[in-house]
Amino acid sequence: MSVRAITIPTILRIDVQYLPLFRYAIGSGILMLMVATIGNELSYIVPMLALGFLGPSTKIPSLKEGFGFVFIVVVSTIAGFLFTKYFYEYSLFYLLILGLSLFWIFYTDKLPFVAKLFLLISLLAYPVPEDGINTTLWAYALTGTLIFGAIATILVVWLVFSVFPDPANNNSTLPEKSAAVGLSSKVRLKNAVVTFLSTFPVILIFIFFGWGNWLLVLIYIVVLTMLPVPGQKAGTVKLYGNLIGGAATLIFYWLLITVPNLFFFTLLYIGTALYFASKVFSGKASAQYFKTGFSALTLIIGGTILSTDKAGAEISDRIFQVMMAVVYVVLVSVSIDAFRNYRLQKKSNYLQKH
Repeated sequence: MSVRAITIPTILRIDVQYLPLFRYAIGSGILMLMVATIGNELSYIVPMLALGFLGPSTKIPSLKEGFGFVFIVVVSTIAGFLFTKYFYEYSLFYLLILGLSLFWIFYTDKLPFVAKLFLLISLLAYPVPEDGINTTLWAYALTGTLIFGAIATILVVWLVFSVFPDPANNNSTLPEKSAAVGLSSKVRLKNAVVTFLSTFPVILIFIFFGWGNWLLVLIYIVVLTMLPVPGQKAGTVKLYGNLIGGAATLIFYWLLITVPNLFFFTLLYIGTALYFASKVFSGKASAQYFKTGFSALTLIIGGTILSTDKAGAEISDRIFQVMMAVVYVVLVSVSIDAFRNYRLQKKSNYLQKH
């Protein structure tokens, strides 16, 4: 009986079907390491942003698409910053224009989703900085952080796609440019009205009370509301997905405090990402739960665990903030669904009588 020799190349070879999982885990892991070491303020957005380029059915962006992505981020971020900088002092006029701008962002299908996201962040983060922070300096720092994050994201995406390439016959496509693409103007109008009424009152409250310490809640509410989940159980996916992400974050933190080391942090995050990737790329109905959960985990962890001695308190606070946002969005979704069902039932009863 002969014994087959195992060579190093054979050991290191990764099956083609697992390449997307490693891209997903290692790509977000590299950005998470950057955030944990040199990130600041809203840099926790960056690792979550990369997930849209590394998820199922995506391919490597071309050079044109990569530069286009960075250009969109730069233009949208600076536009939001300049708008707020020059109109913020005129309170009523500013709120009116802000409301119209947000409604247009929710309605239009002319902008890629990433442009909408960065426009919203730059519009919302400027007027509600934390107490004691110089607003103008905060805005400049925010703008620089988001632009740097966009550049870092596209470079890392190119890197991991080069290291873990798809087969030549792979038919993956780039992420959809906008959630509104392909929808009729009537449907887009209805969705924009619902999104606007769900978010703008909360935005006004944050601006009036200056709740900068809770800015994550505001951004997460807007992002969750803008991202429709396929199927009829959007509220359920958002709720249980974020519960999964919150629970995983607690386990992650408990493991990390046993070995508070940067190298262990990186390995732990990539290992966690690989587990979630195996679920996200499984093709099962539960994939949406884990996709939402990993986005929550990435958002919560980003830039907090290794940046301060009070990391434990900040992690707990962030989990609470995210779940507050999730509860709000789920309640709004359930209320809207209940209202629609009531109207349909009422219309059905009316037609039966006549």
